[in-house]
Amino acid sequence: EVMDLSAVAHLTAIKTRVPFINFFDGFRTSHEIQKIQIWDYEDLKPLVDMDAVKAFRKNALNPDAPVTRGTAENPDVYFQHREASNKFYLNVPDVVEHYMNEVNKLAGTNYQLFNYHGAPDATDVVVTMGSSAQVVESTVDYLNKLGRKVGFINVHLFRPFATDRLLKALPKTVERIAVLDRTKEPGALAEPLFLD
Repeated sequence: EVMDLSAVAHLTAIKTRVPFINFFDGFRTSHEIQKIQIWDYEDLKPLVDMDAVKAFRKNALNPDAPVTRGTAENPDVYFQHREASNKFYLNVPDVVEHYMNEVNKLAGTNYQLFNYHGAPDATDVVVTMGSSAQVVESTVDYLNKLGRKVGFINVHLFRPFATDRLLKALPKTVERIAVLDRTKEPGALAEPLFLD
């Protein structure tokens, strides 16, 4: 999953010109033994938008062709620039979804922005992301065998948060949602995943 979604993040960053932080639970992932399938770069090569790569390289900072950008802005202009970047971020979920579909074809996976697992008529759903999803999935399977109507959502794109995709992934029968965050924010009203 780490390798698959790293490919998705990298391809999306190139296409959208939006930087990504691609993360997964460090300690558990780096301290356990798993069987993995390594990507062959030749399989990924057709997915790379080379026009976007050329545009990135053309606009990159280069000591051989120095330029000055964004050294200082007054609040009125700064606000306009921040608002102008919204169109790039609004496009990200669609592009991530596109590359997830491409990776799904190549790897035989089923990545979505929000993967639902559990009873189709669940009343209780847990929302989580990262390695905790494996434990939650096992628990959901166990509880469903006992007759409980439960499920869980595995979040694969945290931000920009695609609320419409989350609502589409949730069963219409849901009455209660629990959100398991992987962080603690002292002094905050709640944790980031819950707030989004």
